[in-house]
Amino acid sequence: MAVVDSQWRRRAQLVAGVSLGVGAALVVAKLWVGFASGSLGVLSEAAHSALDLAASAFAFLAVRTALKPPDREHPYGHGRTENLAAFGEGLLLLVTAAGILYEGLTRLVSGSTPVRATSYALALMAASLIIEVVRAFGLRVIGRAALSQALEAESQNRFADVLSSAAVLLGLIVVGLGYRWADAVAAILVALVVAYAASRLTWRSGDILIDRAPAGAEDELRRTLDGVRGVKQVRSVRIRRSGPRLLGDATVATRRTLPVEAAERLSDEARRAVAEALPDLELTLVVQGDVRSDALVERVHAAAALHSRIRDLHNVTVEREDDGSLHLTMHAKLPGSMSLDEAAAVSAELEQRLRAELPNVSRVDVHLEPLEPDVISGADVTSARRELVERVRQVVERHPDVLRCGDVELSERDGRIFAHVVAEMHGDSSLEEAHRVETEIEKQIRDSAPEIAEVVARATP
Repeated sequence: MAVVDSQWRRRAQLVAGVSLGVGAALVVAKLWVGFASGSLGVLSEAAHSALDLAASAFAFLAVRTALKPPDREHPYGHGRTENLAAFGEGLLLLVTAAGILYEGLTRLVSGSTPVRATSYALALMAASLIIEVVRAFGLRVIGRAALSQALEAESQNRFADVLSSAAVLLGLIVVGLGYRWADAVAAILVALVVAYAASRLTWRSGDILIDRAPAGAEDELRRTLDGVRGVKQVRSVRIRRSGPRLLGDATVATRRTLPVEAAERLSDEARRAVAEALPDLELTLVVQGDVRSDALVERVHAAAALHSRIRDLHNVTVEREDDGSLHLTMHAKLPGSMSLDEAAAVSAELEQRLRAELPNVSRVDVHLEPLEPDVISGADVTSARRELVERVRQVVERHPDVLRCGDVELSERDGRIFAHVVAEMHGDSSLEEAHRVETEIEKQIRDSAPEIAEVVARATP
């Protein structure tokens, strides 16, 4: 599906206006010739064209209204006016076909025809035939380019007029040759063709008005969302058409503990992927947390995330006792200025949330820690303490599971030295092995260099 350029939509409005003007001129001309020649066939064509004029006015207003932006009373825009116009034109075509069929059958049964093959009547119907061909093709080209259902419906109406005008013209010619029944037979054939086209148009536009999903669009949207990284499940997908646009909504599930910023990035990535797969779709996306009964640690983090004063939860351990109950242990960081009474209240509320989330919890132990300040003052003393850096490097590289020491940096904060080291290990080592090595390196550095207050070791492949 292609994205509709606003310039094409403006052209659609212009073409609809020109078609309306041409239709009005044809009605006047056919009425004049019909009364002047006494031809009931031409007068019937004038009545048919008058119905078409009403349909053209409907299409013009629909295309013009569809260009309006969304407002408070129409938050999804005004695109449905085009679908309504197409449905209305289909009904008008059905009425027209029924009228032509009735008149044709009446004339065929009675064996009489009021048509008089005058030269100016033949000239008018020939000119009308050419005009309707040009109008039909012009409306179809612009309607498809602008994805305007109203103009495409108007185009089908005009092609029906081509057949109708051709039938009347042929009837005039054949009647002039003495075959008076030919006009009625041609009218019946035209009525059947018009009825078929009108039925298809009415059915298609009616499907859109009752929100029938475009074929294949929902499956394509589901496949696209399912391929977005971070989406665990596509829960619901709905799409409907409104004029040239598709309107859709979808609900996807992701990890419950996903931070807000990460959830926003996931939503943006999903929208970009959908925009590439379905350019005409305006999507409303809802991101929900995926609740898994077996993800106990994740459920603990999700419960803690609901408390605004708990900034960080780590070292979560879920121990299953012999009787099947759960013992939860965790570290929670709170603002350092908080009083012990306030901290105890927060801990009690967290415990209450955890027991509601996991009813079989028998015990909850929360170790409270002060939250570090956002920014601390420090100085890089790596170059000034080369001897200490070398001592740390040797400790790291002596470890049997370390390939080499990647980096050492020393920082001084309030007269205390903090060491940051990078130890390179085999890439196929497990995370548990890497964490064990980090812990052992930190202890060995503190033992060999007591002047270092704190060590942060990081294992990398």
